[in-house]
Amino acid sequence: MTLLWFVIVIGTIVFVHEFGHFIVAKMCGVYVDTFSLGFGPRIFWFKFGDTEYRISAIPLGGYVRMAGQVDVPEEYDKELSERYKDVPSYQRYDKQSVPKRMAIIVAGPLMNLLFALPVAFLLLFTGTNESLDVDATTIGSIIPDSPAQISGLIPGDKVLAIEGYKVKTWNDIVKQTRKRIDKKTSITYDRNGRKITAEITPVLDVKKGFMGIGISEMKRAQIAGIVSNSPASKSTLRIGDVVDKIIGVRTTELSRDELIKEIRKHPNQKLLLGIKRFPPIRYASQSNTFTSTNVFITTKRAGKIEHISIIPHSGIIFCEESAPTNFLVKTGDEILLINGRKIDPEKLFEYISSLPKGKAVLTVERTEGRVTKSKKSINITVNIVDIGQLGVSFIAAQQRILYHPINAIHEAPKRAMEKVDETVQVLSLLFQRKIGLKSLAGPVGIARMTGAAARSGFDVLLNIVLLITVNLGIINLLPLPVLDGGHLVLLAAEGIYRKPLSLKFVLWYQKIGFFLLIALMGYVIYNDTLRWIIDSDKIGLMIGKLTQLLGM
Repeated sequence: MTLLWFVIVIGTIVFVHEFGHFIVAKMCGVYVDTFSLGFGPRIFWFKFGDTEYRISAIPLGGYVRMAGQVDVPEEYDKELSERYKDVPSYQRYDKQSVPKRMAIIVAGPLMNLLFALPVAFLLLFTGTNESLDVDATTIGSIIPDSPAQISGLIPGDKVLAIEGYKVKTWNDIVKQTRKRIDKKTSITYDRNGRKITAEITPVLDVKKGFMGIGISEMKRAQIAGIVSNSPASKSTLRIGDVVDKIIGVRTTELSRDELIKEIRKHPNQKLLLGIKRFPPIRYASQSNTFTSTNVFITTKRAGKIEHISIIPHSGIIFCEESAPTNFLVKTGDEILLINGRKIDPEKLFEYISSLPKGKAVLTVERTEGRVTKSKKSINITVNIVDIGQLGVSFIAAQQRILYHPINAIHEAPKRAMEKVDETVQVLSLLFQRKIGLKSLAGPVGIARMTGAAARSGFDVLLNIVLLITVNLGIINLLPLPVLDGGHLVLLAAEGIYRKPLSLKFVLWYQKIGFFLLIALMGYVIYNDTLRWIIDSDKIGLMIGKLTQLLGM
């Protein structure tokens, strides 16, 4: 399915791009020989008028071929020369005025940027899952030793302004801090009703994996499921409830992670939970409302393996932040046995919950190696600790936000411009060498992102489409050989000199650009594939087995 979604998304975006070239060429009276989605051998085609429309075998791009606009001049290609011999000069691309040729070239990237508007409209109209607006600029967590922590920010602080710009959403914070990397920045925030201003310098920290000041947004706990015969099922808690307080235990509102930690500290104890009930769906034009209530609930004692969480239905381990550096269990280990007993992954939580406090022996299967991988089984003694349990599953609190058609039309350009700003910021950091080429994604990376987005929901997929179409539009306008921006540079030079550039120079320019582009694509695809292999145990294990068979 990942490959299918990749082909659909890339095919749509490439079609829009090439249609831009095509339609403006037709409007200028240029003879268009071929409109192709994909490269290589054609697998489906038909002819309408002068143009052959085709779908080709390699779905990594497309092209519009016009008389007089080819990578190899017609005098060097007998087939092209024969094909275009009867095309009158007024229908040839190379005989059009410079403004007309520039219009044909710029139409492709421009169509990608314009396509962002209907995509953004559809995204807004069908709705997106968004964090609660009450926490729009509230800090939920801070990375240790980050600029935010060093400056004294703490979870619960509400960011009000950055360099005088009033921030209303978390995206505003991200955008304003990213555009000021390595620049001292004035940040105003609210702490318990008191306004404070601090000078903070946003950074790009590759080791810690953040760009900005090292903060993440507040995410409250929302009930996504309730286990039958659990304390929660016997209470008045509902799916959709936002639980953000434990009255009498903590005075402040709690994030999802903090709430879970507090509940776990209180096995077999009666707690008073502070609940907010928001409408699950609302229109952006409506003010957000909620009702508050308190719910008494007595937690159930359950066993838990210290320092680890388990991905549901899989037996795959995820080590928590509390795990010491010398902890023998590793993230990614898969539980095979507990105390010598094989447990069905579907019943793993239930079994671990029933274990008494004390020691247990885990038999885990560990995949080792970065590219060439192998598996081995390890016995590890772990601690079983007592925790409090409600019998619910928590997600980060969210609402589905819809836009009325008129409001979506007004908001769509803003959403599209946000993606333009993001793309420009990343390109700027790339050219300043603050981020490396390894951060770029090629076909393999885009395919993986597209597949993951499709599995996550329609709104996530539309966000990826919006990002890709904006990226393609802007990158194609860069003044680099082979790209549309490179062609615009040649046309601008021709317009300035008032005569066509020498054929020898144009060919040299195109060849250099082509080889540079192929080298860049090769590098990006190599990194994409390497990341894929590193992330995929199946591929690494296949490589490991093949290496053993070959005796390497």
